[in-house]
Amino acid sequence: MKSLHIPLLFAASFLAACQVQPDIQQIKDQNRQLSSDLQQANANIAQMKEQELHLREELAELNRVNDVLGVEKMSRIEESSVLRSQVRRFVQSQIDAYKDFMVQGGLLDYVGGELVERSTLDEQPLLLVDLANPIPASGTLTGVGGYFARPGTFSVKVLRPVDDELVVIWDSNPLQVFQTGINQLNFTVSVVVEAGDVIAYHFAEGVMASFDEGTGDTRFQTEAVKLGELLKPASLSGEKRKRAYSLGVYGLLN
Repeated sequence: MKSLHIPLLFAASFLAACQVQPDIQQIKDQNRQLSSDLQQANANIAQMKEQELHLREELAELNRVNDVLGVEKMSRIEESSVLRSQVRRFVQSQIDAYKDFMVQGGLLDYVGGELVERSTLDEQPLLLVDLANPIPASGTLTGVGGYFARPGTFSVKVLRPVDDELVVIWDSNPLQVFQTGINQLNFTVSVVVEAGDVIAYHFAEGVMASFDEGTGDTRFQTEAVKLGELLKPASLSGEKRKRAYSLGVYGLLN
């Protein structure tokens, strides 16, 4: 019996050794593969870090260029703004000189009462509506004239007939009169008018221009009217007085 146990034990040990040997080899192979994978991963990480550094450098350069372009753009905008402002001032000065030349040379059309000293002065604040001198043709108004008894301020309004009413379509900036007698003042902005438009003059601090009665048709009221508001000629005072004021507008009419 002993002779049989020894060969069997040897055979079992041999089989066990054969089974363990492949397992160890497989583990070694797996370790080598993992080591290779780790090296590849580390290489990839290093490459990605290098790419990240390169991208950061490119981003920093792009930001620097963008900042430079922003400064240059702002500089160009400022230069362009200054240039446009200078051109506008130059053009406006030429327009003003042209207007003055046209007025002083008597080359503009005039619509209104004769600019002479008149007999009566009503110094209360009034809105004067000149129904006797509607605009005869379409064109552009550039200024106003008047014979003034005293210095002060006033404004000019353009009224457009709509059915039996007048609507305020334009209102000038306040105009300053510095001396008595004839004054010719340019509007800051010219205004386009149509045939039939009516001119009104608002004296918030009291009328500075004198008038005669019986030769005109200037109606009046104490209430001011704003841009876009409606006015009924029938509601105005002065129909029977037929006032004529030394006021009128200048422009280029067709």
